Amino acid sequence: MADTMEQTKQTTDVVVYTNGSSLPSDKEIMDSMLQMRFQHAKKQDRDYSHLFRKKSRLELIRLSMVIVGIEFLYAAETAFVTPILLGIGLSHTFMTMVWAFSPVLGFFFAPMIASFSDTIRVQWGRRRPVLLALGLAMMTGMWILPHGKTIGVFFGDPDVPVDQMEGFRWSIPVTIIGLVLTDFDAETNNGIARAYFMDMCAPDDQSRVLTTAMFIGGLGGTAGYVLGAIDWSQTNLDILGSNEATVFMFVFIVMSVGLLITLTSYREVPLPLMERDPLLRPINSNAFEAEKSRQLAVYSISKDVIPEPIKPDQDAAVGIGDDDDEKPLRLRDFLRNIVHMPKSLFILYSTQFFSQLGYLSYCLYFTDFVGSEVFGGDVAGAPGSPELALYEEGVRYGCWGMAVFAVCSASYSAVIERLVKRFSARPVYIAGLLLFSLGMLLMGLVKEKFMIFIACPTVGIMYATMYSLPYLLISQYHSKNSFEVKDGKCVPNTTKRGFGADVSMMSCMLFLAQLIISLAIGSIIDAVETNVVVIFSASIFSLVAALTASQIVYMGL
Repeated sequence: MADTMEQTKQTTDVVVYTNGSSLPSDKEIMDSMLQMRFQHAKKQDRDYSHLFRKKSRLELIRLSMVIVGIEFLYAAETAFVTPILLGIGLSHTFMTMVWAFSPVLGFFFAPMIASFSDTIRVQWGRRRPVLLALGLAMMTGMWILPHGKTIGVFFGDPDVPVDQMEGFRWSIPVTIIGLVLTDFDAETNNGIARAYFMDMCAPDDQSRVLTTAMFIGGLGGTAGYVLGAIDWSQTNLDILGSNEATVFMFVFIVMSVGLLITLTSYREVPLPLMERDPLLRPINSNAFEAEKSRQLAVYSISKDVIPEPIKPDQDAAVGIGDDDDEKPLRLRDFLRNIVHMPKSLFILYSTQFFSQLGYLSYCLYFTDFVGSEVFGGDVAGAPGSPELALYEEGVRYGCWGMAVFAVCSASYSAVIERLVKRFSARPVYIAGLLLFSLGMLLMGLVKEKFMIFIACPTVGIMYATMYSLPYLLISQYHSKNSFEVKDGKCVPNTTKRGFGADVSMMSCMLFLAQLIISLAIGSIIDAVETNVVVIFSASIFSLVAALTASQIVYMGL
């Protein structure tokens, strides 16, 4: 599904023959293929030429605007969901178990939704209908989530302080429904959106669109955390009755605008048309090698150079890549691919799994950690009590720390592509995880306000790393049609794998990590009676992720 990235980044040495003439480089061949497809796509009833040309930074921003809304939502979730759940009377144990509902659904259904997005045959495309459906469900959830207690009162719950709540309360299932809709759809949409970005980009733009999405997403997250840090009860804008409701109203607006801009950015080639017209398909490794062989054959005839023989199956598909790999995966193929996963993908997913364990340990409970451990507050304190006031002040202070994290994430995403080109992906990936591990260790040991602003930048570095390099590596595997390297050479893959499904498996790592954190951490917090354990857990998990990252197959990236 993805294109040949390495071949577009590195120009091979020009082959010089005894008669002094030379063959075109790999980059020149790729450029000629893109140009041919560009001209062909421009002549269609609908113009699809944007798929085969380089895009400006502004066009990449327009394409990835939905990420701003998603990161804005993540910021609101991180800052307010834990206080919301504790505020309706749940203990830490049950509160963390509530977080398990959406990852259970996501682990089983997110890859199936992504695989379905590889096969949709409607005129509007494959990814955009899924993006729209998930976006609408997500916005429904984010409207319900901060109003769960109010909706519960409407259905008959007593409007009393949290310490007086007992028995069945409507606010609990209503809030859980809002959280599941929001969290499941946001993360599933995140994976589908990245598949859509790379579908819409030529090979040279695929890494650029990922870093662009991380950059503007970081800005969106920063704005979300800043909004969470403001005490809206002291302003004239507290129009919905609480900080949580006011912030989620802003999130709803930003998400709506970002989703609309992305959905109207670039049209997709409908799958039936792509199947009929090979020149509207992405350039995979088979198509590139076939075109390279064709040019070699043409050159040998004109220059009396004897080339390597062209295989009959290549000759039949010269320049168009018309092979079985272009056909969409069926459900049974998708399920078989999960069971028989290449070792390189298993290592990559394992690294992402431990990275997510570390990140979720931090982000799900960070504001609660600041409010209770750094500021010494108590979320269960009576309304108007000093303990509750300290806790709420700590939550807002934690939001400022997370705003710093988001700023650093955006800043680092702007330079990570250059770091990869200079140092290669392996040291950049490992260093990002190790920095986060060190930052969490220091914050757990030194529970002071200033340490928050020292440790949070390391979160931004790790987050930008975690949401760019793994996706770029999957694109690399698919572009080379290889998941294994032997004797320095890529071993061709013989099993069809859906690009959207493989990308979505990254989301499954988040769901699986969230499930484990949800079921385990809350009980540990209640047992040791301190939530500093989540910060040390984040440090340990990130260290393990760095160790597994050292074993990833980087394919020359």
